[in-house]
Amino acid sequence: MLTAPPPPAAVVTDSFLSQMARELVSRYAPEDLSELVVVVPTRRAVVYLKNELAMATGAGEALWSPRVAAMEDYTVELAGVQIEEPITLQLLLFDILRDIDRSLDFDRFVGWSGLLLQDFSNLDQNLAQPAKVFEYLSQAKALERWELAEAPSPQSMTGAYFKFWDDLEKVYRELRKRMLAEHIAYPGLAYRLAVEKLTACLTQEEEVPQHVFLGLGYLSRAEEKLIQLLLKERRAEVRFDGDAFYMDADSPNRAGQHLRRYRQRWELPNEVFGGPANLLRGLEREVRFVGVANASMQGKVAGQLLTEARQRNPTGTVAIVLPDETLLLPVLHGLPPTVAPDYNVTMGLSFQSTPLFNLVDLLFEVHLTGIREGADGQDYGVPRYHHLAVTKLLGHPFLRRFQLWLNRQPDQPQYHGLLDKVCREIVRRNAVLLPATELEELGQHHPLIEALFKTWDTCDDIIAACYTLINLLKQVYQDQHSAIEAEYLYLFFTLVKRLDSVFDCREQRLSVRSFRRFLYDQMTSTRLPFSGEPIADVQVMGLLETRALDFDHVIILSCNENVLPAPKRHGSLFPYDVLREFRLPTYADHEAATAYTFWRLLQRARHVDLVHVLPGAEGTRTGERSRFLLQLEHDLAPQNPNLTLRDLTAAVVEDEAVTDGYEGDLVLEKDAEMLAALRTRLENGLSPSALNEYLKCSLRFYFNRLAKFSENDEVEEQLGADGFGTAVHKALEMLFLPFAEDSRELTAADIPGLLQRVPQEVAAALWQAEQERHARPDEGLNHVLGQVAEQLVRRYLESLPNQPGLLPLRIKGLETKLHATVFVRLDDGSTLNLRLIGTADRLDELSDGRLRVVDYKTGMVRAAELRLNSKGDAPAAREKLLLDADSGPEKVRQLWLYRYMLESQSRPAADAAILSLRSINEGLLTADMAFVTADGQSFTQASEELIGELARRILDPQEPIRKTDDLRRCEYCPYRGICAR
Repeated sequence: MLTAPPPPAAVVTDSFLSQMARELVSRYAPEDLSELVVVVPTRRAVVYLKNELAMATGAGEALWSPRVAAMEDYTVELAGVQIEEPITLQLLLFDILRDIDRSLDFDRFVGWSGLLLQDFSNLDQNLAQPAKVFEYLSQAKALERWELAEAPSPQSMTGAYFKFWDDLEKVYRELRKRMLAEHIAYPGLAYRLAVEKLTACLTQEEEVPQHVFLGLGYLSRAEEKLIQLLLKERRAEVRFDGDAFYMDADSPNRAGQHLRRYRQRWELPNEVFGGPANLLRGLEREVRFVGVANASMQGKVAGQLLTEARQRNPTGTVAIVLPDETLLLPVLHGLPPTVAPDYNVTMGLSFQSTPLFNLVDLLFEVHLTGIREGADGQDYGVPRYHHLAVTKLLGHPFLRRFQLWLNRQPDQPQYHGLLDKVCREIVRRNAVLLPATELEELGQHHPLIEALFKTWDTCDDIIAACYTLINLLKQVYQDQHSAIEAEYLYLFFTLVKRLDSVFDCREQRLSVRSFRRFLYDQMTSTRLPFSGEPIADVQVMGLLETRALDFDHVIILSCNENVLPAPKRHGSLFPYDVLREFRLPTYADHEAATAYTFWRLLQRARHVDLVHVLPGAEGTRTGERSRFLLQLEHDLAPQNPNLTLRDLTAAVVEDEAVTDGYEGDLVLEKDAEMLAALRTRLENGLSPSALNEYLKCSLRFYFNRLAKFSENDEVEEQLGADGFGTAVHKALEMLFLPFAEDSRELTAADIPGLLQRVPQEVAAALWQAEQERHARPDEGLNHVLGQVAEQLVRRYLESLPNQPGLLPLRIKGLETKLHATVFVRLDDGSTLNLRLIGTADRLDELSDGRLRVVDYKTGMVRAAELRLNSKGDAPAAREKLLLDADSGPEKVRQLWLYRYMLESQSRPAADAAILSLRSINEGLLTADMAFVTADGQSFTQASEELIGELARRILDPQEPIRKTDDLRRCEYCPYRGICAR
């Protein structure tokens, strides 16, 4: 919420256009006024000036209005040409360049052709002499050639680069010739032609109407020349809206640098510049700096500021100015209901800000990130699309809305839930990369699925897919005539139609990337217009649209560096020194023009709110305040004693009535139902891994083993730790299987043969694992993991002869099921038949007849981890065995239970060991279990008592089910979202 002391009383100040309208009406007779040409900066200013002229004539009076036009519209009309779309000009430029260089690649050309056309346009708009500019460029590039060790070959890329600059004047001349033949032009050429035509008219003493130029700021050289010619013939008057704050000769403020130059060059009196007035330094006004925590808050804050402004002055005019046009939708959503519909949006919504653009972007992402696989290494084969791109596309709201519509069609029951079925099947198959043909089959060849995933080879395929997509989606909205989505679809259709007509019947077929570039360029320049009252009291507009307009209250958002003004970027193929040499506009000129627009907008505003994002906020290009705010604080404020400057911070205030605090922890008491479920689980079978899970986090044990909450199925792109371990286990199993089946000893002589089989068995194990996941083991990280698995198995086999007493090895079983039943006396007098279960990776028979369980570990295990009784304290070691959930006790507990299950099955005295494949040199790792029998009992009897203690703890109603205190165990827990970890 924003709070501030009451502002100063409002004083009415006439706007610039209001003053100019009264002056025109008073100075010109009605018959002369109708012959007048009035030129203003923007089309929005045209609307406002016409309204002011109507108000200046008085009620009941008729007036023939002068011709009022925006500067660009008037110049283009004077030139007598039509401004052609950039795409058409780029293709025309390509034809010209191909005539010069037949090896020119179109995809490379697309990357810089737009900049070259912009450079040509700037060159013409600023009346630079083409011959001199291109001669200068050619000589500058010649200097670069001298720095090379040897002259480049004309056929090389370097040679083609230098030849391009040498031929640039020829390209420019030919492009201009072809455009003039068709009476088309880019904007800069229209300005040059307008100057040439006006010069010819004045030379031939043709009649030229009287002109008045109002409220212009930074002028191109062509605009300067146009005005200068008319001034010289006394056929023009100019009125700038300046202020002494930046117009004084000694002012360091760059806002006035262009106006000061015009005043000096044209020898204009101060009256032409409004005196210049002393509004910024003399008018009483309130200025507030409003800091927000992040960029997304600005829309909401703008709505609050607007509400406050309307309450203070219900009849005042307010402008919400957006230097960053991406804030338009947040601002519109943040406008208070009390304002609607009494506001007008002048800037239009960029097509790139619509959800349909996001759909198109996702569609291109699918096709551009896919992998092409053709026969014999062909580049254009059947594409395989990445599952993430596919599922993201299928989850788009437009497509989901189509599915809802499709579900309501009684004649197409086979397509009900179409997109959900495809997504579920992708997860079920764990499909990482999906061939286009397979996706079409999953989608039952529905037109929507084929439009989305059918192979794109040329732009014709893209255009056909877009047409199909538009026709399908418009069915959803054809009955909703007010739906804005229908407007999006219509705009998209016009864009695709335009590109279809431009590229039709051309020999050069565009790649997907080139077509996307052209399409996105069109989307950038296309806007969805908003209908509203053009001169409403509340206007939402871009910064450039405010030229020549005045408002009582101004709210400017994004007042941060690199937004206001825009960052310094050299958006030209021409070097910076060329721009300076021939007085072509640079970023310095653009910054000065932005500065003038900013300060001129503030001249008559009595209330100004400048919203900026605070330093360190996420989503900002910079955390610094705009330099304009610093100038206002340190330069203007000291010069204007009537200026009240406040520095505020917008804070989010939560409604305590609806805010629920988090009380306590997630604890599940062991009631009768819980105890019954736990008892059933113990009787059905408790594995060492399940017991370890309970000890690490009883809440996770509950979610996984009792409630059986399953994780959301997701596509796994690579083998996880469990998958990798399974593949290694499987490879070792298959290598040792013949020895177990034939009861044959494994000797050192068998090792070379086993080593030869390692690649085959590892590949088979990985392939089996990946086929279950619908992926391939020879791609990406899976290929690397396969190499690691092969290396681990190979190193283990090579180490066998070096381990004393290990060979010959008698293998009694592989993947052997173990089990045992322990009768536990509970505290209530009942007996629990606790069943232990497990699977031994390998059973070895030792030379003394004992059996040994070998458990493979693909992770790192050290012998020190298995020493629970290192200090000789048996009770402490037993306590660790029962309570400690760390890595070492966890592994000892597993070996202990394996040994117990083996001995309880009437087997002879047994042993258990861990084989760590990442620490082969340590051999088989065993745990000293002497602390279990320290009281003189047998291993089996002592183990049963310890197991009974564990069972009674699990069934203890005084010990609730709760989450672990060790946050490290929560890092990869699939249930962390449930327990707020």
